[in-house]
Amino acid sequence: MEFPFGVSQEFRCLKRTDLVKAMADNLPTGTIRTNCQVLSVEIDPATKFPRLMLSNGSVLEAKVVIGCDGVNSAIGSMFGLHKATLSLFSTTVARGFTNYSNGHQFASEFVMMIKGQVQLGRIPLSDKLVYWFVTKPRTSQDSTIWKDPVLIRQSLIDSMKGFPEEAIDMMRNCKLSFLHLTELKYRAPWELLFNKFRKGTVTIAGDAMHATGPFVAQGGSASIEDAIVLARCLAQKMQNNTKKVEDSEINIAVAVAEEAIDQYVKERKMRNFWLSFHSFLVGKKLDTKSSIVRFIILAIMSVLFRDPDWHSRYHCGNL
Repeated sequence: MEFPFGVSQEFRCLKRTDLVKAMADNLPTGTIRTNCQVLSVEIDPATKFPRLMLSNGSVLEAKVVIGCDGVNSAIGSMFGLHKATLSLFSTTVARGFTNYSNGHQFASEFVMMIKGQVQLGRIPLSDKLVYWFVTKPRTSQDSTIWKDPVLIRQSLIDSMKGFPEEAIDMMRNCKLSFLHLTELKYRAPWELLFNKFRKGTVTIAGDAMHATGPFVAQGGSASIEDAIVLARCLAQKMQNNTKKVEDSEINIAVAVAEEAIDQYVKERKMRNFWLSFHSFLVGKKLDTKSSIVRFIILAIMSVLFRDPDWHSRYHCGNL
């Protein structure tokens, strides 16, 4: 089966590395530090501000800490979100970019092809570059080949029997450095409902807060939304309390930052819950071999997520 999306509306796609570079280039010189992974964080009992222990042995004194360090977040551990609490879907995803030096013939639309439990998604970035991904049942070899793009490609080709030859060629012609295989980790959506996501002036955002599968394609977008809402909350609270912060003790500044973080968490909690829950249901639908379970999941989705594009029609507000 083949399903085109975006025929009557525009789709846009970009490389995450391009987005990261664009943001990094607009930061002041010296803002980004490398080779200093965060190992843990604690609240200094004297200052009430967080202290970060780094892998290079140094300690970083901070006023506000926003953990955006992914699904295996060291900052997230402060909120009980340890690595050990992550779950695995029984689905893995491979993704890559294929460059057609003479141009491709694909329409400017997002297309899904499905054969059994294997799904292929494809969307052009330009008239020569195409992004694609494959979701398939996880195998025992996936945990050992994820660092070897040659083996990843062969495994993909072996799993795509019955797909059009143009799809197979897209795998064969993918530059190996653009090829990745990932085991899909997630946290139960309900963990978002009962966590305050603030300790002192420490909070988390992005995958560190709402690790989900990629099944509704909103992970990156939700992270950008987090950043906008948090920046807005901090700016508004600081602007409204500028005089107090300048003239008062340090505990006033802490209180203002805490209020801003609480507002951020309040604004983001339900949005992130519904994205996580939707992705969770789609992932479990792909995982299960039971037709009864699949029917139940489809019934729930038909009630709660009747509009398949609900997540893309959302405005988190202006910065």
